[in-house]
Amino acid sequence: MTVTSALSAWESLTLPAAVPLLESLRGIDSTPPAAVIERLRRTWPAETVNAAMELSIARLRARPKFAERAETLWCDRSGVEMSSSPATARWKAARFQRAGATRIDDLCTGIGGDLMELARIAETTGVDLDPLRAWMAARNVGVSVRTADVLADPGTAPFAHADPARRSFGGNRIFRAADLLPALETVRELLRDRTGYAIKLGPGMDLDATEHAPSDELEFISESGRLLQQVLWSGALAQAPGQRTASRACSGTSVSGTPGDAATGASRMLRMMFVPDPALERAKLLGLFADQLNAVDAAPGLGILTRDDCAPLAPECAEWFEQFEVVEELPAREQTVAAWLAERGAGIVTVRTRGAACDPDAWQKALRGRGATPWTVFVLRLGLRRMAYAVRRANSG
Repeated sequence: MTVTSALSAWESLTLPAAVPLLESLRGIDSTPPAAVIERLRRTWPAETVNAAMELSIARLRARPKFAERAETLWCDRSGVEMSSSPATARWKAARFQRAGATRIDDLCTGIGGDLMELARIAETTGVDLDPLRAWMAARNVGVSVRTADVLADPGTAPFAHADPARRSFGGNRIFRAADLLPALETVRELLRDRTGYAIKLGPGMDLDATEHAPSDELEFISESGRLLQQVLWSGALAQAPGQRTASRACSGTSVSGTPGDAATGASRMLRMMFVPDPALERAKLLGLFADQLNAVDAAPGLGILTRDDCAPLAPECAEWFEQFEVVEELPAREQTVAAWLAERGAGIVTVRTRGAACDPDAWQKALRGRGATPWTVFVLRLGLRRMAYAVRRANSG
């Protein structure tokens, strides 16, 4: 299928004649049986049916991210996966607004997840190499989106937001900044004369000191306990130059500082366990809180703080941690832990781990009991030991 015919097929879905087709496919989560497809193709062209199936599946998958907006979103599955959620996009757009941005170029705009929010606060133009994605973004946002190679036509707005592709042309996820499409260094050079710019990166991407300027800020953004994005902020948009920032888009809070590890304990869990928000941990800012909490990292590199004091945390600390009281420490053997839980009327058991210390799905199945009491079990490596901790959730933010 050519680019022109693919775009034509999608455009046909906007016509009244396509309403019955879209209604017949509403809510599907995978490709329908061949007989259903064949029946639909008796009425509509094959390319139109294929586009309608992709749109219907993508809209269903967009619901967790876009809620009711998903019902009218123009999107494909890959576009949904790589787009910013509304809360995260709003969080980033607010920074542009605080910096006084009145004109913004949104480069590699995709289906327009960030463009939707940037366009609310300033005159924003989208740019994407893919004509279909540019069409989707224009439909979703209602602003100008041009089809162009951003390397040749990046626009001239004082501020820019760029989202280089984090998947290869073959669909494989990209983990190195040099492999982004376009590469991070190329995008930075392209935008170096802007008043301020932001580059959206994968949350697990590790940048070394040569891949960003000393005055840039790296922000890690989480939402509802999930780490979603890393953003490189430069120029007027870097609010904490040279530092790292952890932000919770769902609550609108952030903290900035210089990366630093927490002091390490004796490879044992004490009475209280503090599991950090993933943005805080990924930004390597645990050291900012360890002294305030009078807590230590339970083992080198574990990333879970612990202390004996069970006093409530101050609100400014509590919102960054899940808090658990350690009820029992056990050897990490399924039968041993299952027997302990059974004696206490366990029902559903949630198993959490780090560093592949166990297969949590297999453990949850093995530990589930016939009782009614829910339990949480952490299976962790502490030094040379692999231990299981039955815990009870304490008050947390």
